[in-house]
Amino acid sequence: MVQIFEPNGRRELLKGWLIHDRKGWLKHGQAARRLERTYRRIGTFSIVLSTIVGASIFASLERLYEPWSRIIAGIVSIAASVLSSLLTFNRFEERTEKHRIAAVRYKTSLKKIEALLSTGNPNIDDSTISQIEEAFQDLERTAPVVPADIDDDVEKSHENFTFVHEAEDLVTKQKR
Repeated sequence: MVQIFEPNGRRELLKGWLIHDRKGWLKHGQAARRLERTYRRIGTFSIVLSTIVGASIFASLERLYEPWSRIIAGIVSIAASVLSSLLTFNRFEERTEKHRIAAVRYKTSLKKIEALLSTGNPNIDDSTISQIEEAFQDLERTAPVVPADIDDDVEKSHENFTFVHEAEDLVTKQKR
């Protein structure tokens, strides 16, 4: 069964947005970390292979190598070129930064909503709701797409949740 959020008042609307905000923050944070890891792995491997090729070319100037060693050096050289091209083509640094920015913007919005909910003021005005909604729309429009597996994992982790009112309760929930 698909459930659709129908808030009963502004505070409930803010709570719904709080959940959405938290998911966005987690999704983009995880996406940024994954891209950073992949970038570093491919980059490191590319550097190692390029170093091997450079060393083998330097060594070949001193003495002649067997044909099989030249073939291996050629294969390693091609692999290094492919990895370097992958780094450029996939734009890992740029994509990582976009996800980081989106995560920070979600976290900023999350803090604003938490602050509003913490006031206990049931009369949250229309302009405040409009400002938050506009910020969400801008964020959704500019945020990069999160990989499906990360999206699914975060959504699954939020199938069951509880609102807690004290920070200390967050710590005890995580330890269980």
